Amino acid sequence: MNLPHIHRHPAGDSDHMPGFRWPRLPFRPNFCLSTKLTLLVVIPLAMTLAVTLPLTVTGLNKLASITSTERLEDEILLVDKHFEQFKNDLERAGREISRDPILVAAVRDPFTQRVKSILNSYNIRFGLQHLEVLNDKGGSLGQDLYAGVEVDWRSKYALNASGQTEAETTKMVQILGGWFLVSIRPLRDSEGIVGSVAVGKLIDFNSLADMNFGRSDPLLMLLGADDSVVAASFPSGDKSTHFLIEPEPEYVAAARSGQISVGWAMVDGERRRTAYVPVALGSGSRSVFAVSLTKSPVVSLRDELITDHIMVIAALSILVLGVGYVVTQTITKRIMRLRDGAVEIGNGNLSFTIEESSNDEMGTLAREFNRMSDRLNEKNTQLEEANLDLELRVSERTEELQQANNQLIETQIQLVRTEKFGALGELSAGVAHDLRNPLGAIRNGIYFLKSRLAKSSELSTEPKVAEYLKVMDERITQCDKIIEDLISFTRISTPVYSSVALSEVLESTLARVETPGGISVIRDYGETDVHVQADPLQLLRVFTNLIANANEAMLDGGELTVAVRSVGPSAEVAITDTGPGISPEGLEKIFEPLYTTKIQGTGLGLSVCQQVISKHNGSLDVHSKVGEGTTFTVSLPLFDASSQL
Repeated sequence: MNLPHIHRHPAGDSDHMPGFRWPRLPFRPNFCLSTKLTLLVVIPLAMTLAVTLPLTVTGLNKLASITSTERLEDEILLVDKHFEQFKNDLERAGREISRDPILVAAVRDPFTQRVKSILNSYNIRFGLQHLEVLNDKGGSLGQDLYAGVEVDWRSKYALNASGQTEAETTKMVQILGGWFLVSIRPLRDSEGIVGSVAVGKLIDFNSLADMNFGRSDPLLMLLGADDSVVAASFPSGDKSTHFLIEPEPEYVAAARSGQISVGWAMVDGERRRTAYVPVALGSGSRSVFAVSLTKSPVVSLRDELITDHIMVIAALSILVLGVGYVVTQTITKRIMRLRDGAVEIGNGNLSFTIEESSNDEMGTLAREFNRMSDRLNEKNTQLEEANLDLELRVSERTEELQQANNQLIETQIQLVRTEKFGALGELSAGVAHDLRNPLGAIRNGIYFLKSRLAKSSELSTEPKVAEYLKVMDERITQCDKIIEDLISFTRISTPVYSSVALSEVLESTLARVETPGGISVIRDYGETDVHVQADPLQLLRVFTNLIANANEAMLDGGELTVAVRSVGPSAEVAITDTGPGISPEGLEKIFEPLYTTKIQGTGLGLSVCQQVISKHNGSLDVHSKVGEGTTFTVSLPLFDASSQL
């Protein structure tokens, strides 16, 4: 294998830190002074540690990317070395067998029984899985083939028209369960070529495990012609310990073109750094070796660092809280005396004085406090006069208070609505959880009844039984849909953004939603494909709901129009039906939870759709006219390729 230089790729999205935005507190904390003094020390300390942690993790992620690439370079060189050794051992065995004068004489005679005996001894000696001798016409004189493999070997030997091979050839042949490395050698004596000998070894998970020294990290894989993994270096021969491996096609394609590519592969459900190396011998099929890293010491160090940071923050917080409590108690005792004096004066006891003999700031404050109480008597008279003036001003402010009261009522209505939605979410989650288990039991019971009745003649003699079982199964499916709507309403996950082609998602939705007879679908996607930045699964869910609603609105048939267009920085998807339309009263409540005009359903579908689109920084609007139809318009931000760099 020729190994070109591996180019390091820049760190991916894992190095990107989203911008931090300070939250707005919905209330003003009513902490005591001792708590505030303690927090004055704890918060900066915690913020310092909190800022340094992501910076350190980002650096370690970059280091992990660099070290993984360097390690893959070393592992590829090691794989190349062991593969060359594997090939050289096979070719050495082929040369030694082809130069055996006893075998050449047995082929010249020919002496078939002697040939088979010689092959058996060589097979035991070299540990071959394939060994065959051909005469000068291409006919087989003896063979020892790998059990369970049916391959037209002579078509793989590349013999000439006379059934001979004139040159030493080593090639790879794919079979079920791995690849065969086959070496074909001519048999010669003093008179010329008398035949050919073919030797081969199977490259399966045992061979790869030996090449990888039985290690679980990295994982060595061999890909077939269809880009699937035909063998991997699983450390255990027990197939129950094997796991799913999915190479990424773009990197495999690059390797098949003759270049080493470093990318990714899904290994046991996790995305792992993987190098793909081309392998081609003779005129055989081109294969690809893949080396995947399943562990990273830098990532382990990062995880340990996060744990250590959390422990340090907790320990320092406890220490500062303890020290702060002792210090602040000394300070707050003197402040409490000032507070008691303020309470007495507030109750009308203007003769109360605070005893304070110190000359520090607290002592000065106490003396000023006593002076203040003396002056309060003078201010009482002025206060009575001010009260008369205040009454006049109160009348002037009445109108302003009325306006404020109206705003308060509106705010209260919004608050009640918010609390109602919160209670509805909790109720929906509880009901969905409590109903799913009994529905599953009922479905299992129906399945059991169908199985038992299928073995008897009751289904044919009692058609009502089958009809009722079918109705029960359909009703349970409807209940599952209601439960799924309830769960969706309470658990809308954060979108996983990627570039999404709207035409592809809409086509997938139309294929997924059954269109009733009598409804024609009109597609208007435009001349160019429009991409948005969104979660494809969540978009599929929204479009499925909207198209299904449109189909249900056209019970007597009609036209379903799906249009896509770009409008400035956004893309719009319009789904239009020619149904009866929605009344103005219905449009005002169309996105409210539990509002529905259908006999079946929960009334949560459009509310969930609106929440999903809102999480995508988009909007969902509706326009309808009674007797003409309804249009739902989804607006989403266009995909910005520059923001992904």
